[in-house]
Amino acid sequence: MRKSPAKQIPKSAGGFTLLELLVVIAIIGILAGLMFPAATGAIRRAEKTNAQNTAYQLKNAISAYFTEYRKYPVDSSKTTDTDDLRTDHELMDVMLGADNETAEELNPRKIAFYTGKQAKPKGGGKYIKGIKLEEDGGGELWDPYGDYYYVRMDLDYNNRVPTPDWDTQTDSSVLPESILIWSAGKDEDEQEDNDNIKTW
Repeated sequence: MRKSPAKQIPKSAGGFTLLELLVVIAIIGILAGLMFPAATGAIRRAEKTNAQNTAYQLKNAISAYFTEYRKYPVDSSKTTDTDDLRTDHELMDVMLGADNETAEELNPRKIAFYTGKQAKPKGGGKYIKGIKLEEDGGGELWDPYGDYYYVRMDLDYNNRVPTPDWDTQTDSSVLPESILIWSAGKDEDEQEDNDNIKTW
């Protein structure tokens, strides 16, 4: 009986050539370059959505405070409806029902009107996307860009609030709102209103 000759495997079938590897790497690099702008845009849209949702959540919380106490969570003898408040301890301790003298004076029932996720450290003493809580139950509310939100309230109770100076898109000098909340956006400069995120 004759044995059939063994099939010989061509030498070139054993692996990739250097040229083939370079072509694959180049294709992966091109695809990654095309995906980067799309991923960056998606991240920016997600940050804007988060900032807007948080601003509306805070607006609802301040409205709930007003329903409970028939006033706004600030000392109206020291604050006017043209003052831009920030979401630092002065406002948020009251909204969170903190155990300190100032918060207890304005929120004696210690109701937590605002709840949210814990903020993440950004660096340099700043935080992003949530509440930086303290041991007494107070805290600060940070936007996705590492800054506080801005707040204006109808402290003279006439059902309107003066329009912020930076808002060039609104023709009227007053808005038919009781609470305005906004974030300065990614550039952290509220005077540059092209990326400001607002509730009106």
